[in-house]
Amino acid sequence: MKQKTQGRELSTLVPAVFVFSESWFLYFVSLILYSKINGFAQQPTFWVMSGVTYGECRMTFICLIRACHSFFYALSPPLRSFSSGQGRGRMLLRGSSLYAILHAAKMRTVIRAERKRGRYPLKGNTKHLAAVTFVFTVIAIAYACRMLAKFDIGGPAVNHIRSALYLLLFALWGFSLDRRIIQRQALHCLRLTAALILLWLILRTLKYSVVTGLTAARYVWYLYYLPMLFLPLLGVYIALSMGKPEDYRLSRRSGMLLIVPAVLFLLVITNDLHQQVFAFKSGVPGLPVSGTYSHRPLYYVCLGWIVGCMVFSLVCLFRKSRMPGGRGKRIIPFVLGCVMFLYGLLYLSGIPAVRWWLGDMNVMFCLLYAAIYESCIRCRMIPSNTGYMELFEASTLAACIADRSGQIVLRSRAAGEDMICPQDGQRIIRPDGMRISSAPISGGYAVWQDNVRPLAELHARLNENRAEMERNRKKLRDAYLVQRSLHELTEKNRIYNELEAKHGRQTAQMRQMLARCEGADPAERRSLLKRVLLLGTYIKRSANLYFLSSAYQRLPQQELRLTVDEAVRALTACGTECGVVYRTTGPMRASEVVCLFELLEIVAEAAIDDLRSLFISVSDSAMDLSVECAADLSAIASPEVTVRQEDGLWLVRRRIRGREDA
Repeated sequence: MKQKTQGRELSTLVPAVFVFSESWFLYFVSLILYSKINGFAQQPTFWVMSGVTYGECRMTFICLIRACHSFFYALSPPLRSFSSGQGRGRMLLRGSSLYAILHAAKMRTVIRAERKRGRYPLKGNTKHLAAVTFVFTVIAIAYACRMLAKFDIGGPAVNHIRSALYLLLFALWGFSLDRRIIQRQALHCLRLTAALILLWLILRTLKYSVVTGLTAARYVWYLYYLPMLFLPLLGVYIALSMGKPEDYRLSRRSGMLLIVPAVLFLLVITNDLHQQVFAFKSGVPGLPVSGTYSHRPLYYVCLGWIVGCMVFSLVCLFRKSRMPGGRGKRIIPFVLGCVMFLYGLLYLSGIPAVRWWLGDMNVMFCLLYAAIYESCIRCRMIPSNTGYMELFEASTLAACIADRSGQIVLRSRAAGEDMICPQDGQRIIRPDGMRISSAPISGGYAVWQDNVRPLAELHARLNENRAEMERNRKKLRDAYLVQRSLHELTEKNRIYNELEAKHGRQTAQMRQMLARCEGADPAERRSLLKRVLLLGTYIKRSANLYFLSSAYQRLPQQELRLTVDEAVRALTACGTECGVVYRTTGPMRASEVVCLFELLEIVAEAAIDDLRSLFISVSDSAMDLSVECAADLSAIASPEVTVRQEDGLWLVRRRIRGREDA
């Protein structure tokens, strides 16, 4: 019942669209042709014609209009079936455009009613109808341009427009293949087919609109056989690819077939040398027009190759097709192939009517090639990703398609009548655990239903586990914080004890000296404060070196200089003349820096009462101290420290070991 309804609706819309556009277009073309015939095209008053002139034009081309109507009527089963019903189809086919508009408006009401029931009765057919209407419109305009050119109307621009229309048509057809063909190898072959057709039309345009030399035009004519010989081979490859996996690639044996068209094309392109394809009556190659050449045996070999490949490919596609109940449709490519063969015979026979009305052989063959392959796609002889509506309705998935307003327009068989479209990307979870979701698509929304009860139960268990893990994590974090606090406290106590043991003597001396300063005279107080300043500087820098040596094994030169410079500033503040020279070139071990600073503190503390000058020299190998004082410094000598007195100066040296270059 549904199929009958769709067929009736399609049979109504096809003549409505076709007659309303095509009839008036042909009337307009007839006016232009009639004006050229009668020489009225240059007269401004031609467009305001009397009733007699218009009647003459209409009577002149009414036969052509009815012939076109009859042609499309014979090729279209929906039109033929529609015309059998109470004569309405015949009325449309005779050009009743007003009735077509009224009936189309009526059918629009029917379509809206079907959409409210969740169906798109004409969705697929409407798209197909729009494509067919566009194709026939382009062909009709291009054919009109051809007729205008025959009567020398419009000049060269008419031929350019015709070529551009055909190139646009086949380019769009080639692009449409990418979205439809599933099998990768077949898709590659169809892409090459569209490219060869475009090449054929470009060569035709060059020959008739661009090239002016006889030799160049002849070789462009020879180049026609590049697409003519390779297009049938691509059909064979397409047939061999059917029934194979999507990633199937042709075998090397199949690739050897390329040799045949390649050799034939080589023979055609070199015809001027042997003239075994075309023989020119004068014996000298000239412009290939009718009556100036004849066909030789190799030409018929080329025809045999073309016909043989086409028959093989169509028979192979027919045998490999597995579409149930589609034998009637699968005969269409054979009919189109017979039409192509019959047209070729009529054209080669030189029938004047065929040459006059259908004389553009290149375009006709390109259109028939494309029509054959397109009919194979439509008949499922070449698999394609079409038929979405039938697949969606037969799907076991509970899903729907909604329009932009949220109204359900298409349902699958598993979808219930209670499914609604959630708005704004929201989800609906019913008490029985069924979730209804939606996603935006072109023109509306996709709505689907799934059972989320097991997922909800699992989600609840996961939430419980997550809460338990969160509690355990909090306990572990609290325990970690307690352990870290204990560790920090222990480390602080250890550091405090080590610093206390290291600087306990200096700290006790500082307390004693500060206590003595309360009742001491100014001279003694000054001496005590000097010692306090030196001890404080030592404790500060020594503690800093302690932390640095705990973190780093080697210290940069800058850290050594900061330590020694601070000690020098403290001695200078006590009235001692000091100087320092650095000749280091790289980092130094932290333990060596600590020993050097301790040696400097020992020397300063021993000679602080009468220390007059101190000169320090630090190099990569040793630290030298030149001390001018009255105290005896020989007591600080050790295996690492050498002490001697020269000219009233104490010379103290400590060697540096374990140094590495940066």
